[in-house]
Amino acid sequence: MNKMNITPAFQQVFFTVLFLTLLSGGVSCWMAFQSNPSPQQNRIFENAMTTWQIGVGAIVGLLGGKATDLLHSNEDEGA
Repeated sequence: MNKMNITPAFQQVFFTVLFLTLLSGGVSCWMAFQSNPSPQQNRIFENAMTTWQIGVGAIVGLLGGKATDLLHSNEDEGA
């Protein structure tokens, strides 16, 4: 099996997106359990939820892009 070529730039982007996604997910979970939130807290909660959702999509997209590269490299070797 071929070893995947993961560049340092990809690692930096991936781990930054992963960190921000987990951070925003944690903030949104914490904010969900607050009783009687102010309008500002509601806005922070909405922003954290949006960031969480976008981050999950970005992680799936980054991993999907790497999977596509892996599939193309295996097809080239088999030909």
